[in-house]
Amino acid sequence: MKFILILFLPLLVTSASYGQVITYDEFKTVIPFLQKEDFKGAFDKTSNLLSNTQNDSSDLRGIVTYMNIFSAAGMVSLDQMTHAEFLKNANQYVGQRLVMSAHPCVDSSSQDFNSLKFVNKEGELRGMTITSNNKKTNILCFEYFKYADPINPSELIGKNIRCGGKLASVEVNPNKSSIWISRLHIENAFAREMTPR
Repeated sequence: MKFILILFLPLLVTSASYGQVITYDEFKTVIPFLQKEDFKGAFDKTSNLLSNTQNDSSDLRGIVTYMNIFSAAGMVSLDQMTHAEFLKNANQYVGQRLVMSAHPCVDSSSQDFNSLKFVNKEGELRGMTITSNNKKTNILCFEYFKYADPINPSELIGKNIRCGGKLASVEVNPNKSSIWISRLHIENAFAREMTPR
């Protein structure tokens, strides 16, 4: 009997950890790392949270997954991770839900960093964000959104909008430069107005 319990203990521990969900308090512990652009600290923290919550399909896990990819891109810009390591890490989340930071929605002619704009691509209206570090010296992620439902940009311009969806594919800069690090392609995307609390 003791032997059988020893065999099942790892299974119980594994199923318990995979059954957990990311709490709001756990999510908040990542924010100070990103505010300081301590990308390695944010990457380590998010990697730990994600490894313990694999069955969680909540928005918080989607946000933490995005934070993980974003912080890995930040590490590449600081030569703390290679482009190949970034791609290997990000590719493990292909097919999973990402929820990005909210950004102000701007007119399509604008070239602003850290904002959402709408562009026509292949005859479809799509969303695009260009996320950068605080100094705007490195583009960490180009993010392209293919929306599940029709979008009316005129209703969103001037508002803070959060986008997300299913990560379809990831690209890295083919020149291995740190001017820009990655492109994230998101399918079944959504765009939600952030309302003040």
